[in-house]
Amino acid sequence: MKTTVAVCRYCMLAFLINLVLFGVKLYIGLATNSIAIYSDAVNNLLDSLSVLLTFVCLRIMLRTADRNSRTVLRKGEQIFSFLIAIITVLTGLYFAYSSLERFMYPTPVWYTMTYLYVLVFTAAVKLGMFFLLRMAYRYTQSPVMKITAYDSLLDFFITAVTVLTLILSGTRSFSFDALFGLLISVMIVVPAVKIVIAAGAALINYVPAALRARVNAVFEEQQLADQLLYIKYMRDGDETEGYAFFQTVDFDADALTAQIQAQTDIKIYICTKESAL
Repeated sequence: MKTTVAVCRYCMLAFLINLVLFGVKLYIGLATNSIAIYSDAVNNLLDSLSVLLTFVCLRIMLRTADRNSRTVLRKGEQIFSFLIAIITVLTGLYFAYSSLERFMYPTPVWYTMTYLYVLVFTAAVKLGMFFLLRMAYRYTQSPVMKITAYDSLLDFFITAVTVLTLILSGTRSFSFDALFGLLISVMIVVPAVKIVIAAGAALINYVPAALRARVNAVFEEQQLADQLLYIKYMRDGDETEGYAFFQTVDFDADALTAQIQAQTDIKIYICTKESAL
């Protein structure tokens, strides 16, 4: 539970930083008439709302938690990371729509060096957030911290591209603003879809068939396949655990689980049928 408390604190910090960045970029986007900067601002707003929702829900879960609720808390974090990834996908699709609209109805973009310097600073802030949240992930092993760190790194590149967009839009008649808006949307949607798939797989405790087959091969090698009733798999963040149920346990369970973990990185718990009742 200490790690979940730490996740809540990092979520609140990320919320405050993203909210400030949203206000700054929204002002610059409106002042320069840049769809790329405006889209970047909306992205920061969605990031802040996502981590705020995660913070609120985790705090509620912590208040009602007991010592046996670790799995519930971890599943809650997986749900929130899945939702954040979906919001990121929707954000990218929104950027694509806005950029296509700008292609159809081009408008001039202008800026001052002050705006440019401020945007460079916001990119540096996002890069700093990435390193901070990556450190937080190593401490907490929270999927929320992992995806939030990734999102911060992605935001850094998006803002860097936005700065380039602003420079080019001020020196060329071509709609670089809309072009880079489309590139930003691709940069957001493609990796975010991959995260949605990965987070969804962890959420439903999906374990690839090839990995399950390797576990079953160990049981067959030890001539225990006929005694095995079934295996229930659980995904906890990036780790996978399995609960193998037998009618009776008349073998060296510790040696068996050590062999399976060495060959598959899956920690297997040997259980009897009565323990599942």
